Amino acid sequence: MNTELIVATVSGAVALVSAAYSSQANRRNSLLASDLERQEVEHHRALERQDAMSHFRDPLLWAAFDFQSRLFNIIKGGFLRIYFTESHDRQYAVRSTLHVLAEYLGWVEILRRRIYFLDLGNQEANRQVVALLTGIGTILNSDSYPDRHFHLLRSNQRAIGELVLRDGEETCMGYAEFSARLESDSEFSAWFARLSDSIAELAVLPGRHPRLVDLQVALMDLIDFLDPEQERFPQKRRYRTTIDGQLY
Repeated sequence: MNTELIVATVSGAVALVSAAYSSQANRRNSLLASDLERQEVEHHRALERQDAMSHFRDPLLWAAFDFQSRLFNIIKGGFLRIYFTESHDRQYAVRSTLHVLAEYLGWVEILRRRIYFLDLGNQEANRQVVALLTGIGTILNSDSYPDRHFHLLRSNQRAIGELVLRDGEETCMGYAEFSARLESDSEFSAWFARLSDSIAELAVLPGRHPRLVDLQVALMDLIDFLDPEQERFPQKRRYRTTIDGQLY
């Protein structure tokens, strides 16, 4: 074999090895870049989820706590009977009770629209929180209770949640704005007419009212889920009522 042929053969072999190595290196670099990009996307989603949960979970948590607290005071503390002794206090009792219910439904509606942010890191947690919200809605919607107090059909739950949202914002009306709308907007206040009557009836009717008891307990279950480390609400503020008036 002459020298030129040997040189050409060796050069060709070197070129093939070099090309193969270069291809492998490019593939490794491509895989590395893809992996880094994936990690960056996952990190961004984790930060986004953390920020969203801070933004949406805490308002829902506070709204749920305010709602259950009012129910607790109605069931256990005679809130309505006390406040219905004076006309001015009566108005506050009705409006503030309507507001804590409406605010809770408003945040549920916001989260319904942004439900993908409720992925707390795994699908099981996502399913749990949806199940808790659905359970509370079922208690409000159910016609199996002996009375109609705080009975609210699912579509009306969503409607009230939509009504208390501020235009163009992911937040709910405060109490002052809510009260002003009740006074000035007849279409708005019409959505709350039956609930207002229901609250007035509860002020004079004896009994424990099982729907209210079930609602308060279900809301506490949601609070336990959203605040498992008791960072917002300590255990001493997490009483549950029972139909016989006991606490646990």
